[in-house]
Amino acid sequence: MEQEVCFYCNCRLYQLKNRMVKCSSCAKKYSLLKLQRDFDVLDAFIDSATAKACATKLNLSYQVVFNRYEHIRKLLIRHSHDYYEYKRERLDEFEEYMYICKSKKKDYTSIIESQNFVTFAYQEKVYNFLLPSLKRFQTKVDSKSLEISSGNEFKKFMLTNRISKLKTIESTITKFWSFFERFITPYKGVKSEYFLSYLKEAEFKFNYTKKEQKEILLYLWRLQSTPKKLIF
Repeated sequence: MEQEVCFYCNCRLYQLKNRMVKCSSCAKKYSLLKLQRDFDVLDAFIDSATAKACATKLNLSYQVVFNRYEHIRKLLIRHSHDYYEYKRERLDEFEEYMYICKSKKKDYTSIIESQNFVTFAYQEKVYNFLLPSLKRFQTKVDSKSLEISSGNEFKKFMLTNRISKLKTIESTITKFWSFFERFITPYKGVKSEYFLSYLKEAEFKFNYTKKEQKEILLYLWRLQSTPKKLIF
């Protein structure tokens, strides 16, 4: 990878003896090879390649790629939050969604493990807010089994606390849900601690074209070191 200007500030670079480069203006030092590797991983992420497939293609360790993917998703969570703050007054259409892994949909008791989130819409874009876990309705019976603590209580909660304000049945929100199900299904279940990251990835990929995704992600990458106003 050859680069004459700094990735972070577009000023002149000069070569160091240890094969790294240094910017003549912001004084940042970095490896062009490592930067290219990050760009390659970013391209794989945008193409929705799994971390395993990306690692194999780029001859990298799975853990390196997984960590980079999680880092990118954290950038997307920040971008999503700032989008919400920027558009919150215009997000007047919303609906709650309950996600259950396909393999568990036939088991009623697994509903307690569902991931609930509210999808807001503005024009052609969406923003998702993850709701608290339903496991507060779960009571430990013994060390090997769990059951829903109160069927009536749980049913009442689902009927009286559903969040909804849809203008039409076929909307940007329902289109996102279909997109999200197609996106998440290949993973065959996502651990609850990672679910928000995957939800925000789906949101980002639904909202923007691949070209827009790359422009925004490169911008966010620079933003880590030189904070500026986010773009949407």
